[in-house]
Amino acid sequence: MTEYENTILRLWLTGMEGVGIKTQKRLLSFFGDESGIYNASYNELARVVPTEKAEKIAGNKSLTGAKELYEKYAERNIKIIYPGHEYYPEKLLHIYDYPEILYVRGDIKSIKTTGIAVVGSRNPTIYGSETAAYFAVYFSGKDICTISGLARGIDSAAHKGAIDGGGKTVAVLGCGINVTYPRENAELYAEIEKNGAIISEYGFDVGPLPGQFPMRNRIISGISDGVLVVEARKKSGSLITADYALEQGRQVYALPGRIFDLCSEGTNNLIKQGAMCVTNPTDIIFDMYGREEENNIFENEEINLTEEEKNIYFHIGLEPTYIDDIIAKSKCQTSKAISILYGLLDKGLIKQPVDGYYIKKIY
Repeated sequence: MTEYENTILRLWLTGMEGVGIKTQKRLLSFFGDESGIYNASYNELARVVPTEKAEKIAGNKSLTGAKELYEKYAERNIKIIYPGHEYYPEKLLHIYDYPEILYVRGDIKSIKTTGIAVVGSRNPTIYGSETAAYFAVYFSGKDICTISGLARGIDSAAHKGAIDGGGKTVAVLGCGINVTYPRENAELYAEIEKNGAIISEYGFDVGPLPGQFPMRNRIISGISDGVLVVEARKKSGSLITADYALEQGRQVYALPGRIFDLCSEGTNNLIKQGAMCVTNPTDIIFDMYGREEENNIFENEEINLTEEEKNIYFHIGLEPTYIDDIIAKSKCQTSKAISILYGLLDKGLIKQPVDGYYIKKIY
């Protein structure tokens, strides 16, 4: 059969109400492919699935709806892949409960490239967001795709970092392929489509229901070579991704945090449980791919600065520091300190995450 015919039959099967993924897998395992299921009689189907499902499948052989749906996806440049399709990631076939259908927007080849998942808190610290973006920027420079879930916080920071670094990024949705969630990420959704791919096992207009996001996480880890958890509370959803990664035989990496920081409680526990502690993207590159890389995340401190600039720069870290505190700690005159801060901004050594607050720029 042609790819078009296979895809139509796949849409027919997966779109049948009351025929879930477990039933689909059972049928495909028994009959070999969609064509075998489509051509099977009621008696043949009833040998594999309950009689009510056999009746439903045997009595619904119209492909009109599937063909109309295919055209709607094609009009929106949404590709449909499934096990056996040339672009279906082989890595996914080796995980438990792999998706029987995936909808893809953007560069379909991105989902089969070398990739690291970067996940974490939806309410991270500035430190967490900056670090997630920094790691993604670095991965981009090494032709490593950054994979995440388009959620608020760490996910968004990782996607943006990959785009800023000129690399590829893949977003795995827990809702329909045409649904932007959260809505504030509409612009980021469009950027990812241009600089990578968006994938989902859910078709048109499927809302972001809570139970779909844990299932989404198995795909994030499943198409990745390893998973980095940047910040996570004790019961963070990103720990579910880490659990899936371990089940799937993927390496789990965790960024350490301060012991009294609730945002790092989950990641610190991961490290205690055996996740690899990383403080530099080169740690992951070497462990995962055996490539030794030189990288100093504090290389900005080696840039030539005057003594006055060093004095101001010394009192700025990855936690936002208010301008009055910088002036007080540096014991510098207000007008001079402001002038130096503007100079450091121009040099790209610091940035303002919020008006009046400054952090070091690490990428």
